[in-house]
Amino acid sequence: MMAKVRAEQQQFPTTEPLTLEQLKQMTYLEQVLREVLRLVPPVGGGFRTVINACEFGGYEIPKGWSVLYEINQTHQDATVYPEPDRFNPDRFNSERSAKPFTYVPFGGGLRECLGKEFARLEMKLFAARMIRECDWELLPDQDLNLIRVPTPHPRDGLRVKFQRIIIKK
Repeated sequence: MMAKVRAEQQQFPTTEPLTLEQLKQMTYLEQVLREVLRLVPPVGGGFRTVINACEFGGYEIPKGWSVLYEINQTHQDATVYPEPDRFNPDRFNSERSAKPFTYVPFGGGLRECLGKEFARLEMKLFAARMIRECDWELLPDQDLNLIRVPTPHPRDGLRVKFQRIIIKK
């Protein structure tokens, strides 16, 4: 996967700042980032107030109740994402399309995160720079299990060894 991401980056000049047009052309990097957000969404879910009484899964849900939606559980649905624990950026290639509200790392509908596009742009810029300019490896002997509240983070932090790649001009 890393070789494929790096190969995509090689089509863009490394001596100039990235442009919005170049970022739009980084389709495989976009797939990788979408898969990262599927596996580790920025928040686990949220609460909503029921505006009309309804039935769900055989249960009556009264108007006014608070219900919890879980993004993590939605993104682990094996009927939508076969082998849900496996990292597979090809799930998001342009030939496949997901059903509405099966991919909601920033929520969905009218209350979707307002900063979603800015966050995605920031992630893409950061990832592109890291891929172009650095090699890295996780240091051994750390607990990478995630603590999910208030936002996902590894239990022991994240210790990584970085080495700068020499960019040839």
